[in-house]
Amino acid sequence: MLLRSTGLRLPLDAYLLSPGETTKVTEAHRVLVRRCMVRFGFDYPPVAEGETGGGLSSWTERRYGITDPAEAAVRGYRLRAPAGPASAADPGPRERIALTGKGGSRVKGLAVPEGGCAGEAGRRLRAGGPGDVDRGLAQSLSTESYERSVKNKDVQAVTRQWSRCMRANGLDYANPLDPPKDPRFQGTAVSTAERDTAKTDVGCKKRTNLVGVWFTAEAAVQRSLIHRNHEALARVAAMNRTELTAAQAVLPK
Repeated sequence: MLLRSTGLRLPLDAYLLSPGETTKVTEAHRVLVRRCMVRFGFDYPPVAEGETGGGLSSWTERRYGITDPAEAAVRGYRLRAPAGPASAADPGPRERIALTGKGGSRVKGLAVPEGGCAGEAGRRLRAGGPGDVDRGLAQSLSTESYERSVKNKDVQAVTRQWSRCMRANGLDYANPLDPPKDPRFQGTAVSTAERDTAKTDVGCKKRTNLVGVWFTAEAAVQRSLIHRNHEALARVAAMNRTELTAAQAVLPK
């Protein structure tokens, strides 16, 4: 019987950068953009602090709703807040040209690279990777697998069991993604009611094995999708490795 979904890996996860890897690539892109902008005399974007462990730790962490009893008892349905880099101020007209390459071809007498500094940074990270890559393929298939899994008869049955368990505790929700959207839980502070609901939610998932049933059903869908898109996904995985290797070379050791 499965409960916590954080450590689970769906088959398509092999073709997606993890949340931590995505952060690395994003930070490396910012570093490269900054280096390019400095050539034009601009301090943009500001130096990034980077994430320090907040947000999701895996793509499955909240895929089937909250599953960690300790988090439910403390944060209710709230995610850990990521400590990301400060937002950059809107660039001025010449900065915008240097950043995007739109609206001009030269800034301060220097030729602007194709797509601006953002385009140059992206090319640096993708250099040496395969061509003809559908960058959004793995994510779109992941979305498709989730939507199909919701309609699976075993998933629908276990969802009804979960809902009955919640009603037995005085809570009326049709599916596990409804409680976080409860208007009562949208304020800035986590209420006792939210924490109690989240704890009951996790308990009902454990009692019904909702995570195990849903994960098994979705994994089967994903294996079928991978089989039908194997070659295209192999190119996606190769590009992911290229970007991650390049990002690791750019970021401070």
